[in-house]
Amino acid sequence: MTTFLYLQRFANGEPAAMPFDVLISILARHGKPGRGLHDTEITFEAGRTAAGATVIGARTGGALCVGFERPYFDAPLRALVWECMRELACVAFDDALEMIYTPLHGAHGLPPAMGAACANGVRRVDSAQQLWPDQLETGMPAPERPALRYAKVNGNGPHLQTFDHGDAAAKELSIELATRPEACNSATLRVLRNLSARVDAAVGANPGYHPFYRFAHDASSLLFMESAPLGTLAHRATMVSPGPGLSAPLPGFASDREVYASAHAEQARLVAYVHDKYRIVLDGSSVSITALAGLLDKLHVFYVNERSRQPANAAFSSPIATSWAMRAGCYLGSVVASQIGGQWGYVTRGQRRLMVVRTHRGRVCHPHLQVLDHIVNGPRDNVARWYAQLAASDASACARADDMACRIPRLCAMLLGAGDFAVGAGLPLDAQLARDQLDYSFASLRPLEAWLGQVRQRHAAGEVAAPLLARLIDAAGAYLGEVIRGNTPDASQWQWMNYDDMVRAHPAFARQRPRARDFLVFLDSAEYTTYPLASISALLTDARAESLQDYARKLLPHGAGDGAHPLAPDDIERWPAEPKMAMALDQIRNAVMKWRRTATSADYDNMYAANPGWLGNDSLSEIFRRQHLLLERGMVVWASLVQANNALFSEGPHDMPALLAYSLDRHFEARPQALQRVAQELFAYKGKDVPAPLQHIATCLANELRRPQDLAVPDMLTRRRVMISAFLAVRKHMPADVMQGAWFPVLTHPDTLCLMIAPRQFWPQELVSAWTSGAMV
Repeated sequence: MTTFLYLQRFANGEPAAMPFDVLISILARHGKPGRGLHDTEITFEAGRTAAGATVIGARTGGALCVGFERPYFDAPLRALVWECMRELACVAFDDALEMIYTPLHGAHGLPPAMGAACANGVRRVDSAQQLWPDQLETGMPAPERPALRYAKVNGNGPHLQTFDHGDAAAKELSIELATRPEACNSATLRVLRNLSARVDAAVGANPGYHPFYRFAHDASSLLFMESAPLGTLAHRATMVSPGPGLSAPLPGFASDREVYASAHAEQARLVAYVHDKYRIVLDGSSVSITALAGLLDKLHVFYVNERSRQPANAAFSSPIATSWAMRAGCYLGSVVASQIGGQWGYVTRGQRRLMVVRTHRGRVCHPHLQVLDHIVNGPRDNVARWYAQLAASDASACARADDMACRIPRLCAMLLGAGDFAVGAGLPLDAQLARDQLDYSFASLRPLEAWLGQVRQRHAAGEVAAPLLARLIDAAGAYLGEVIRGNTPDASQWQWMNYDDMVRAHPAFARQRPRARDFLVFLDSAEYTTYPLASISALLTDARAESLQDYARKLLPHGAGDGAHPLAPDDIERWPAEPKMAMALDQIRNAVMKWRRTATSADYDNMYAANPGWLGNDSLSEIFRRQHLLLERGMVVWASLVQANNALFSEGPHDMPALLAYSLDRHFEARPQALQRVAQELFAYKGKDVPAPLQHIATCLANELRRPQDLAVPDMLTRRRVMISAFLAVRKHMPADVMQGAWFPVLTHPDTLCLMIAPRQFWPQELVSAWTSGAMV
């Protein structure tokens, strides 16, 4: 992700000018100013501060913005940003509005919409120590990124333009922008225009390359394209956005067992220290936050006295404030997680990882920073007031005793016999569990399943009490879910969710799943919802139930598990037939033929998809000309989803592009899951090195603007003829208007390459129920 950090001054909600010469003099103490193609650029020492900075403005009208490209969030940048904030009363914010820093004293004039869009709230700072403090964040190694070398107009260099991703074979380079529309104004958009000018110059020096700008927010891409150009670009670039009015999911919060363990160890130290020194009991209750706030008030007085002894404008940092921020922040976060409802984990910002708590309503909280702000700023940032507001806005819908999502690390520790459970976890056949093999790897699911088999035999004989069995399902289900999360490349893809919190957010969920113990907590992602506890429960009652490794393999990318073998042609040949799937397909075909015999023009009109307009000249718009042919004479076959626009997996107004695998071969009529296996194998190669026979398909997967039609799947995967094609997923044709299944019936005809999901009116009720319940994944 290409991150920008901006410095701007605001007045009455509008950008206001800063003294240009004063700003440049500050920047010159930290870097080298030089003239870029259109505006002033600042070059920094390699590997420090930022990849570069652009200053928008001039001496005559003042400076309207400084944009730091790819900031390092290190000590040099902290010193520079604080000096600017102190001297110029400006605001610091990142383009995704994950953080906004305003000076503590004086009016900041921030646009209301901008402040409201900042998920973590606007932070008022009175010290450089409050800006991304080193002791409260963890640095990560910078990833290798593709770059183009060129002769930069700014002679100070660096003579490289860095990108986020690249396809060397296709000569395609991408820049990913998480810029929120609320962060866009004429000055910040001009920073992005300068970026596009540098990219254009770099492409000109390296013929054949094609740049892509991938915006996370559609509104931001429109604002960028409508902004004032700085000149004519010599080379074509492609703008990619999620779709009209949509936003793409970004890597975010990842729950983490190590963060949970570290937080609980630190808060235990604080509890012991406060009791020994002050005879104050911090018992983990909501009421105890008031006592904590009283201690922080006293620390603020100490901090003010300590700071008053320092020279004016000195870069003062209090070790005591940092130490208390760590331990008291862990205590505050633990109370939030247990009493309000949340999970410990981390988020990443640039190349830094931050320890946070995410409430079950989705808010990411920074308890350590809240404590630090109380110590530095005083009672105006009182943690008790902050906690009370959070409790009112973010309290979980789940009763505290039923909140399993916040206890996942503890449930795993129970299974492993770790921590509080070292002397005995109270599980059936506890001594037979090979705990030394439970390392959260894919392979560890095999010894876990062997132990569950022993428990199943005892349970069948009536030798396992119901409370012990429930305890086992909770612990083993938590472990299974953590294996899936831990072996998924993006740790933030899956989130633990309580049933009651899901129903409050999505009331229709209660009609899909009962409130049963096996569904009280589960894993949720943008694409799927899956139920690890239910999988454990099934194994404990039926030896023929799906194995844990097979269950996990369906959810993991190719090669993520030990034993996750590549697909071979014989796998498809040997795939067992499922007669009920063949019957469902026949029922759909019969329903379509019966409808055709009596359908009127009005009936066809009711089935037609409406052209949304935004497709323009996209080849997918051909469906609006050919849908009558498909409805009138198309053949119904099974297809499986390869990839789709994320917006399709939730309710929304727009039809969206997607990619499917389908076949006319009768072998698949009773085996749509075999098509799903082919689709999974293809998607697993996305973004990875692929065998030569799959290169053409991998290129289409990587570039979602391509619209392949009837690309044959190579025989290295299946000897049956399977094709992949782009199609427009029409919401009105899907049950519940949402993509909830991995396979589905489609209409196809030899006179067109267009495909259409067979309208849901033709589906048998059993298939509709399977779709809406998530059983077809």
